[in-house]
Amino acid sequence: MTDYLALLRQKTPTGATAKTAKSALRSLCSSPIALKGTTFSEITSWCWLVHFTDRDSLEVSVSPGASHAEVLASYPDALAAEPFVADIEEGAAPITCEQEAAIVGWLAEIGETDHRITTDVLTRCRHDSDARAYYRGRARGAVGGDLDDRRFCTQCENLQSGVCSVARLDGAVSAPRGYRPAPDILHRCAGYSPTTNCLTRAT
Repeated sequence: MTDYLALLRQKTPTGATAKTAKSALRSLCSSPIALKGTTFSEITSWCWLVHFTDRDSLEVSVSPGASHAEVLASYPDALAAEPFVADIEEGAAPITCEQEAAIVGWLAEIGETDHRITTDVLTRCRHDSDARAYYRGRARGAVGGDLDDRRFCTQCENLQSGVCSVARLDGAVSAPRGYRPAPDILHRCAGYSPTTNCLTRAT
C-alpha cells in the first residue's frame, strides 16, 4: 500500500509508479491548462504526468505543489510534463466532515500538525479515492471511535479574510472583535460552521 503521508512530506517528486498514459501526449508545446493571464511556468500542481521517449509515462505526486520546471529538473530525461487532477470514481460519495475530522485527528495523534501537510492531505482525499481510502483506514485503526472534533479556522465559514466574524466578548467565540486566530492551530470552537467544502454539518 502506498504510504501517502511519506510522499506528502517530501518536496521532490517521489512515489511515482509506471503507468501507461491513458491518452496521447497532450499540449506538449503549450500549457495544458487554459488559465487566462497565467503562464505555464507559473502553474503549480501536486499531480503531474511525466512523459518519456523510451518508457511509459509516470504519474507523479509531489508536496507541496511543484512547478513545471521543478518537475522536469527532477526528471532530466523526461520529454514533457503536464499537470492533471486525479478524479474520484464516478458515483463515489464525497468525503464528509466527520471523515475529515477523523483524518485530522489521526494526523494530530501521530504528531503531524503542520497546517500545510494537513491541508494537502484533505485536498487529496477530496480528489483521489485511493488516498482517501488509505487515510480513512489509518484513521480508523489509530483513532477508533474517538472522533477529534477540533478544526483549523480555515475550515470555518466564519473566518473572513483572516478575521473571525463571530468573535465577541459575550459570544460563542469569546474574543474581541477583529480577532485573528492562528491558522495553523487546531481549535475546538463553539462557533465553528463548516465551509462549503464540508458537505455534512455537525449536529
